Amino acid sequence: MIAGFRKIDRLLWKPLVWNPADGGSRRYTTSKFRENECWLQLNDFPDEPMWTLFYKGEERNIEDTPLLWKIN
Repeated sequence: MIAGFRKIDRLLWKPLVWNPADGGSRRYTTSKFRENECWLQLNDFPDEPMWTLFYKGEERNIEDTPLLWKIN
């Protein structure tokens, strides 16, 4: 493994389709992972990063949507 490259970073290079979670929240889920294991949150852009990705207890702020992702 490359030093400093975390498992959550691998998700940025996976083709994932994100769909809004139920309840009208700003949360998106993908069918590739369990809902409580991996989700994407839409933030108050531009005051905050556009997205925050949550994966197995880790989180990563994302400014630009990864090219391989589709967000519905």
